[in-house]
Amino acid sequence: MIAEFKFKNFFSIRDEQILSFEPTTDTFEKDEYCYEIKEGVRLLKIATIYGANASGKTNILLALSFFRDLMVDVPKDKTEEIEFTPFLLDEVSRNKNTEMSMTFYLGEERYNLSVVLDKKRIYSEKLEFYPGTQPATLYHRVYNPEGDISEVKFGNKLGIGKKGHIAIVGNTINNCSVLAAFGKSNVESSRLNIVYNFFSGGFKDILHPNFSLSSFSKKYLNADSDGILKRFLINFLKASDFNISDIELTEEEVVITPEMEKMIQSAPIPEEAKKQMVQKGKVTDSELIFSHTTDSGVFSLPEVMESRGTIRLMGIAVLLKQLLIDQKITLIDEVETSLHYELLSYFIKVYLANSCTPSQLIITTHDINLLDEDFIRRDTIWFTDKDSSGETILTRLSSLGLHKNLSPYNAYRQGKLVKLPFLGSIYLKDDKLCEEE
Repeated sequence: MIAEFKFKNFFSIRDEQILSFEPTTDTFEKDEYCYEIKEGVRLLKIATIYGANASGKTNILLALSFFRDLMVDVPKDKTEEIEFTPFLLDEVSRNKNTEMSMTFYLGEERYNLSVVLDKKRIYSEKLEFYPGTQPATLYHRVYNPEGDISEVKFGNKLGIGKKGHIAIVGNTINNCSVLAAFGKSNVESSRLNIVYNFFSGGFKDILHPNFSLSSFSKKYLNADSDGILKRFLINFLKASDFNISDIELTEEEVVITPEMEKMIQSAPIPEEAKKQMVQKGKVTDSELIFSHTTDSGVFSLPEVMESRGTIRLMGIAVLLKQLLIDQKITLIDEVETSLHYELLSYFIKVYLANSCTPSQLIITTHDINLLDEDFIRRDTIWFTDKDSSGETILTRLSSLGLHKNLSPYNAYRQGKLVKLPFLGSIYLKDDKLCEEE
């Protein structure tokens, strides 16, 4: 689980911002909102980020996703640029390094991973863990400009021999993290395995508003051999007041036409996969069929006849199932997309009430109705705002000194928590708009 994430000079973030999952002393619904890592250590399960359009909400998720990718992706060669953008709205920041660090727990052990980089190379990278109150270094990497190489020193608690050290260093080119280089190296098992697995398997890709949750749901339903996921989805949809009583995934093979082959060749998939599909001459087409139980009987409808909200909610339910049983960090941008507020509220409540694993949900939203709910903990609410220099400032609701008897919803609407968008007059002054033809 993430305890704290610090980052600076990344997209609209200029100065250091901190996203923390360490709870305040507030005891409100502590058991629902917090997961106990070990005695005396609890972390929050959720962070909800509010802000106006272009205030930088999505950039918080992008920073987390970028940090994950940096730790697992291996560049094709040392000339490949690291794909990100620093803060560009002043001449100093665009030429400064970007810094990121994450404190996280794996089991009961605390780790800290930090990195300093620009688009061409990683200048420093350090991984520590805490066997006691003091940190022990697992590895520390620094850039040597004279030789244009990365130098890596390993700690004695890492558990990898000299041959392993040599293998990892050999793969640690200037634009590749040590952890990603480890993932490519044939070395003995060590503490790096669980850290690498945390980043490679414990982080979900960002769920963006325009992402197709139909394909996403089909993928997991197709692998649902015991029917557990299907039953969960049906029960969740029923509880959400849908009259759906069954879901079936049908498949049929379709012959590849010349037009389809052109689409396959231009698709963003590996060349070998394209070759296999074309050689086979057929592709598998799948479709979801929903059974609706009404007063007049049971009727089946294909997915194209279902609302976007139904498909979206089903996909969200797949994510919910994973959050409840797996140790996943799940990022959802504009979580309210195509969902009625009551469904969004229900989704969050179900997660908080039933989650018993060290999973975490990080969401952005425009739906301020959540701020008016009595089940919301204030240390889980964050706001993004932009100052006069155009940089994103991330602020925690619990740090704003709002009296416990005052409504965060009303305070937000009144502009007491962050600046609200200034929309100007509704009357347009261009006389030409009203001219008669």
